[in-house]
Amino acid sequence: MATLDLNKITKSFGTAHVLHGIDLAVRDKEFVVFVGPSGCGKSTLLRIIAGLEEASSGSLVIDGVDVSAAAPVDRGISMVFQSYALYPHLSVFENIAFPLRVQKLPEAEVQAKVGRAAEILKLTDKLPLKPGQLSGGQRQRVAIGRSIVRNPKVFLFDEPLSNLDAALRGDMRVELSQLHRDLAATMIYVTHDQVEAMTMADRIVVLNKGRIEQFGSPMELYHHPATRFVATFIGQPNMNLVPATVIGAGAEGLAVEFHGGHRMTLPVDCGSARAGDKVEVGIRPENVTLGAGLTMKLRVLERLGGVSITYGDMPDGMRFCAALPGDTVVKEGEEIGLAINPADCHVFDANGSVLRRRMAPALAA
Repeated sequence: MATLDLNKITKSFGTAHVLHGIDLAVRDKEFVVFVGPSGCGKSTLLRIIAGLEEASSGSLVIDGVDVSAAAPVDRGISMVFQSYALYPHLSVFENIAFPLRVQKLPEAEVQAKVGRAAEILKLTDKLPLKPGQLSGGQRQRVAIGRSIVRNPKVFLFDEPLSNLDAALRGDMRVELSQLHRDLAATMIYVTHDQVEAMTMADRIVVLNKGRIEQFGSPMELYHHPATRFVATFIGQPNMNLVPATVIGAGAEGLAVEFHGGHRMTLPVDCGSARAGDKVEVGIRPENVTLGAGLTMKLRVLERLGGVSITYGDMPDGMRFCAALPGDTVVKEGEEIGLAINPADCHVFDANGSVLRRRMAPALAA
């Protein structure tokens, strides 16, 4: 069992407040990803869990034991860094075995643990080699192997794929997901890449300016973002935000008018919204089709095979993006009509809070 509980964690560097009362409960065997823009506090929070930074206040509990004051080696955690941090003069075997050598374990036990880790990571034939003879992905697997042999309660990953090229990052995402299933371990993973978060996480922590904006499953964050920030951060390409004016609020939802006069009734809980209020309507590019409704002058067209990403300007100058089928017949410079299903729209008030959608897809339990 390896649960992790953060209670009211704060961190300040002098007068700079980095984390503001973080409360978080990670379940046993869960893969949780911390995601957010640079400077949001995700790496600082990971380092506090690892014991490499001391929290200004709050407590950290692993498996019911308060380890806030414990040394890193006594917390039952293992960390994989952005840089591989391998010893270039040692073989792959000795790099993986290093923490076991420090513990002065019997040679037979070292051989067995390193062999098992190498088998899991498909590194058995690489054990005699030096790190300089390996590819970037293989070096990262060696760093992960060094963590596996310690048999930690919690694995911590600090942007481990950021030094790899795009194709290799995709391969390593699959390998890390498989590793999580094979080890049935609790893992905390930090990244600024929302694609990594969406593809690997059981649940995602979205951080912004040292606070948790939302904590939930990838599809919960995609379909039910709690704030404007989460809505625009999760999803690729980014969600469009189109200004609109409320013209009515009733049992059917919120009636809004866009620049140019196009009107829609959106099936959301109206809350305190009233006629005349300014809102933003969130429209994901993949929910747009050609048809009557909004209009956009197409500026850039990206053909990606199965999908064509179009970028353009609406009549009021707002930028807009639509993801259309790959063989859609459109060309740069023309004006196209965009059809939007009201049930696919998100609505955000002036404070950036979402008005709950009534027809959003149900999520599996």
